[in-house]
Amino acid sequence: MISGFNIQIRVGSIEAQRAPKVQILSQRNHPLTLITVVLPDPQGEICRLIRDRDPMAIVMGYRNQAAAQWSGSVLGGPESRGKDQVVINGIGPERVLVETLIKQSFYQETPESIVRFAIGQAGLQAGKIEPIGMMFPRFIASNIPVWQVARQCEATCHRAYGMDMRSRTFWMGRDGRVNWGNFCESADMPVIESQANLISHSPGESTAGLSRVETFMLPHMMHSMKFRLKDFRRGIEGIFKAEKVMHRFGDNQPRTFISYGAENERY
Repeated sequence: MISGFNIQIRVGSIEAQRAPKVQILSQRNHPLTLITVVLPDPQGEICRLIRDRDPMAIVMGYRNQAAAQWSGSVLGGPESRGKDQVVINGIGPERVLVETLIKQSFYQETPESIVRFAIGQAGLQAGKIEPIGMMFPRFIASNIPVWQVARQCEATCHRAYGMDMRSRTFWMGRDGRVNWGNFCESADMPVIESQANLISHSPGESTAGLSRVETFMLPHMMHSMKFRLKDFRRGIEGIFKAEKVMHRFGDNQPRTFISYGAENERY
């Protein structure tokens, strides 16, 4: 905990209010939120207590403001770092979208109905599923993860029908529902502004590269959210979509790094 910013970490039966490092990475077109926590462990107790799939929760936010909660589960076991620290890696609640396998043949079905079916098989609720306006005569999911069903539908639309699917993505929103389409998360739009909360801004090296903004911690921010950037020094101002968001807490410096720019080439 630092002045004005609170963080609480729960991993299995372990609770902590400070840590040498906490990092949360969410990325558009990547199926999983990645979580890394480094905790003091001079006695080796955490290594003995934590197991694969133990629940993880990180609650963080500023005093007198609504806190954000990020949850998930431990991936693998803890790893010792030196003599007195342990590294715990975890993944978000989207884990089920990677571990649930779909083996099914579809005939005369729309891509969105196929994706809805796969989401239901994972025991999750579909959120906003944007229609494409076409029907597959035949589609086969050959024992593949749920997220890959959506990716395979996109690839089929691109390769067989010449459709540009680069801006469409598949993700679990903050409400726990699974979305598919070319749109953004519904949320308040933060403003990142020079002489206020803009720490650094590194424009992409080319039109295909991602630009990156560093700001003070925005604990609720995730990929696919919009933000307004006002960089007066570079003369850049506009509304952008977050392609990648990294929250990093360490050395008493809570920071958020947001990458924006062109959609990743996938097909």
